[in-house]
Amino acid sequence: MRPMRIVQVLHSHGYGGAERHALALMRGLRGLGHEVLYAGPEDAWLTRECRQAGIDTAHLGMSGLFDLGSHLRLRRLLREWGADVVHGHLVRGAHYAGWAAWRQSAVLPLCTAHATTAAKHMRRCRHIIAVSEAVKANLMAHGHAAQDITVIHNGITAPPAGDRAAVRRALGIGDSEFAVISAGRFIRDKGQDLMVQAVRACRRPVSLYLAGAPDTAYAAEVRRLAGGDPKVHFLGYRSDVQGLLAGFDAYLSASRREAFGMSLAEAGAAGLPIVATAVGGVPEVVQDGSTGLLVPNEDVPALAAALDRLQDDPALAARLGQAAREQYLARFTVEQMVQATAALCSRLGRKAAT
Repeated sequence: MRPMRIVQVLHSHGYGGAERHALALMRGLRGLGHEVLYAGPEDAWLTRECRQAGIDTAHLGMSGLFDLGSHLRLRRLLREWGADVVHGHLVRGAHYAGWAAWRQSAVLPLCTAHATTAAKHMRRCRHIIAVSEAVKANLMAHGHAAQDITVIHNGITAPPAGDRAAVRRALGIGDSEFAVISAGRFIRDKGQDLMVQAVRACRRPVSLYLAGAPDTAYAAEVRRLAGGDPKVHFLGYRSDVQGLLAGFDAYLSASRREAFGMSLAEAGAAGLPIVATAVGGVPEVVQDGSTGLLVPNEDVPALAAALDRLQDDPALAARLGQAAREQYLARFTVEQMVQATAALCSRLGRKAAT
């Protein structure tokens, strides 16, 4: 595979699954010998992380979908940098990538759909990567052809070896306490309100630790719902979530909508049993009774019953956690994601050249 020059385009000022995915992909592609450049907002988290990693960046404000200055700037960047591939992420990144490569036959326009609602503004991309079969199904339902979509699951960096006792001591978790963690943005889709209700409905005591910046109106709503309950703990934004996982007994997700579930794959990589709602791409990451326990969407009693089941049966919890770890190694490593993406770019590039 010859080295390629790849521009990654993503509009974001925050920190989430798509941003982490793009950063891991850029690092991995560079590790394979490809040249990588990130085009995005100057003040973005991803811009800062790229610079720390030694990845070149270019400012691209992308103010809305029709920022003419950004469109022209990206087209010029592709031409002057000699790009082989422009790879857009999320709707806005896909839109700009597709238009930037228009009538530039030497540049392959590619995009990744990170959500089960993603479908618009991707038609100028020659090919779409879907992060799950659920995302692919949504794209096809909106008229995209199956042959124009490739499923490449998100890849997860292996978590650091955690010290269970040290984590529990630092967070004040008792030795005999059954503690579960969940990490994610405080938005309604992530279902933190359902988690609070679920731990309250459990037959046996369960302590819930929620990691994520509590800076949204929904976060305030969840805090009001918790009402100072000593079993519910708000950790705030934590950059070390993967290192904390070793201190917990299970991972909890009550997402109302989920394209893949990177945090679920991370929990599996850490060997944690998982309780999750069976929405979107989640069943591709968590197999009910094999690597975790799945429950219907917005079913608080079922969430509580699944948590009780894990606490009642430590052998089951251990078996699920071990299977989740084995599945991570087989299917969800960063190396697998990067290799698959690079191979796709190379194949599509050769096809376009013939």
